[in-house]
Amino acid sequence: MTSSSIVQEDVLPEQILEAALQLYLQYGLKKVTMNDVANRIGKSRSVLYYYYKDKNEIFDAVMDMLIREIVNEIGQKVSEVTSLKNKLRTFCLMKIKTSEARKPVFTALEAGMDSDEISLHTQIMHNNHKRMMQAESALLSKILSESIRNGEIRRLKPQEQKTLILFLLSSVRGIKREMERESDFSKLSSVIDMFSEMIIKWLSV
Repeated sequence: MTSSSIVQEDVLPEQILEAALQLYLQYGLKKVTMNDVANRIGKSRSVLYYYYKDKNEIFDAVMDMLIREIVNEIGQKVSEVTSLKNKLRTFCLMKIKTSEARKPVFTALEAGMDSDEISLHTQIMHNNHKRMMQAESALLSKILSESIRNGEIRRLKPQEQKTLILFLLSSVRGIKREMERESDFSKLSSVIDMFSEMIIKWLSV
């Protein structure tokens, strides 16, 4: 196999997922077929089956890709600041920002679905939500562990740290939900500032 062939094989799965994502945005998840994805990348359907057994597996892979992108984007911004307070603040703000930025994707997925299909899709997305929580929890655990090693905050028991992370993630989702309901994010920065300060004070006790 030539080096160009190896590079092409490395790139092809990414092309498949990007093509599927764009099709979801245009037509909704229900209407997108394996043929549609194959046509979009200019390959035969058999090429898709080499990597993915069906459209459901492609969708799962697209969700994995989105989760990685979101967490990497948050992690990159967090790495650009120093103190734990700023890291938590950046994490919270970026979590809401990335969620809002990708809202059109998740809205578009349900296009053309009937009530039963939406119900099934909701269950599937619940599993994706748990995968996102796991990825975000891992990032927060890394942030907290580094701060403990640096002596910035007190040492936490494993269950204590796990509970704190759940509290952080749940609180940020609640803040976003309430501001979204009012269609007003003007106070987001000040609310997150206060929230981060409260967490730091508790961690310093």
